[in-house]
Amino acid sequence: MRRAAVFGVLLALAAAGAAQATSKADLAAVRETSSLETSGARTLQHTVRVRSTPAVVWQALTYPPSYRVWVASASAIDLKVGGRVDVAFDPKAAPGDPPDLSQEITAYVPERMIAFRNLKSPPLPGVGVYGRLAIVMLLTPVGDGETEVSLSQVGYGAGADFDALYGFFRSHNPEYLADLKAYAEKPAR
Repeated sequence: MRRAAVFGVLLALAAAGAAQATSKADLAAVRETSSLETSGARTLQHTVRVRSTPAVVWQALTYPPSYRVWVASASAIDLKVGGRVDVAFDPKAAPGDPPDLSQEITAYVPERMIAFRNLKSPPLPGVGVYGRLAIVMLLTPVGDGETEVSLSQVGYGAGADFDALYGFFRSHNPEYLADLKAYAEKPAR
């Protein structure tokens, strides 16, 4: 089974697993749309257009059986404010095994937006500052039954840890979105 990168959500959720994944998804479909705020804070953002409705993409992101197919088989999602997304990336892990990645859901609007903050992750470059970021996924209907999905990590500051974490997710978040796109575009799951 193929595993995606983190969410890191979900976001970056899954980007931690991307380092080990063997995705064949269309990375060229993902574009970087990052920005720099006047305060100097950076937002890392990647965007992809998915040939599926927001409802289908939302199900892929929040319905545990769907998430287990395209991210990791040992995943759990408790969709509520204060709920968690837990992912065990070990292919031998079973639901309920200790997670490698835990993220708290801080806000959501069904079929439009979900936001997280990292509670626990595998060792990553700069992992010590990961919990200081806001991770936001936006789903925007763009007509013809398509959805634009943006994965943003907001709040990157200055310093070596932020730079290392930014670099890691800059190279891994596109795989997460490409895997989401590949899953959501499959006919009748």
